[in-house]
Amino acid sequence: MMWQSNREDWSFLDSVLAGVYTVPGDGMIDYVRVLKELQGYSGWVVVEAEQDPVKADPAVYSKLGHANLSRFIKEAGLV
Repeated sequence: MMWQSNREDWSFLDSVLAGVYTVPGDGMIDYVRVLKELQGYSGWVVVEAEQDPVKADPAVYSKLGHANLSRFIKEAGLV
């Protein structure tokens, strides 16, 4: 879906409604690899994940994203 969104130059809203965006760990980004670049960092980690609440229950997906991101931070050695 992401490739189609890029190829056809969908709007941000259309991409969100189609389910292109998701929470950490539910997509294709290697967060551990990215976070390993932050060795020595001790500040906040914030990730925004836009989703259609009809397709992705906000409570379920926010918990999933938080759990995944917490795990990735530990795996990257930032805790």
